[in-house]
Amino acid sequence: MARILQVCNTDFYLSKFLAPLVDALVARGHEVECVCEGTAIDKGLIERGVAVHPFAFPRGGSPIQFARAIGRMRKLIRAGPYDCVNGHNRNASIVARVAAWLENTPVNLYTAHGFYFHDDQGRLGHSATVVLEAALTRITDFTLSQSGEDAAFMIRHGHIRAEFLEVIGNGIDTRRFRPRPQDREALERDLGLRPGKFRIASTGRLVSGKGFGDLLAAFANLRIPDSELIIVGGNIAQDISPYQAEFLAQAKNSGVADDVLVTGITDRVADYLNTCDVFVLPSYREGLPRSLLEAMATELAVVATDIRGCREVIAHGKSGFLFPPHDIAGLGKIIRDLSSSKELRKSLGENARERIVTDFDERDYVAKQVNTIERLLHAIPPESTSN
Repeated sequence: MARILQVCNTDFYLSKFLAPLVDALVARGHEVECVCEGTAIDKGLIERGVAVHPFAFPRGGSPIQFARAIGRMRKLIRAGPYDCVNGHNRNASIVARVAAWLENTPVNLYTAHGFYFHDDQGRLGHSATVVLEAALTRITDFTLSQSGEDAAFMIRHGHIRAEFLEVIGNGIDTRRFRPRPQDREALERDLGLRPGKFRIASTGRLVSGKGFGDLLAAFANLRIPDSELIIVGGNIAQDISPYQAEFLAQAKNSGVADDVLVTGITDRVADYLNTCDVFVLPSYREGLPRSLLEAMATELAVVATDIRGCREVIAHGKSGFLFPPHDIAGLGKIIRDLSSSKELRKSLGENARERIVTDFDERDYVAKQVNTIERLLHAIPPESTSN
């Protein structure tokens, strides 16, 4: 079996999102180690024998910071050594891929949770990011892309050959995220929520670029009676551009602070979603968002920006609604229409769950990654492995 190093940006990402892949690789007999920033690691990973190396990644774009981080990553990889280095997230994956390339790691793998060019960039910024992504593909053996739209763009423009890229989508635990309407009142009591509210939800870390300010503005303009806006999430220590304080100040200035709740980072996302009526993802950039998949699996009526990732999941008018980024008035109209029609919310929610159960189950998502990693490992000449 192989030695595999999984590299991601934070302990939060490792524990909340990457752990199922790590566990699946360990179950297949591979020796897996991880690198991330922070020490709040899921204890289960440690108990299952997964070594986690703490690491400080660059927070900005300083070439000096990147050079130093790459040097430290090279030492870690050299000490392994590893048959496969799998990089995730922006700065972490850049450091991992360059270091793995310099150390001649047999499989230098990148998982693109959305390439870092995106819909909300200006022309110059978009072009510069595409150039960076294209350059990095030259030193990467294989790329796993969550977004089919991203993959098509990279292939169409000649930045990567189709045989070196696979679209894997995304996946969530559809057994955990499921509708429980019979539990709503009990969950509201348990979570300390006010009963009888028309509740609009969004989930995620409160960072700039996620459009939470637009959602708040739309909510404040609507003034729907007995309504509440709940953000299931908050900020973590490693956030580069935290937005929670600004968001709460905006709520106060808009006169809706009493009807807005930010839960903070929580393990009870599924419970909170089951107390809600509508879910909104107002983000300006995404790969293929798990938060949207979780809400759809819970049979919520979902609304999301018409950007890559979101439009790969939602069939507009059938399993949810799409609206142009920054269109506060358009978002407000959709929310108002949904608030007045329980039948529409029910129809959208049922179609949404069917879509997620069919195409975005976490077990299939993890299996795709494991199969690809093992296929790449089997192609390594025996003399090139660490064993």
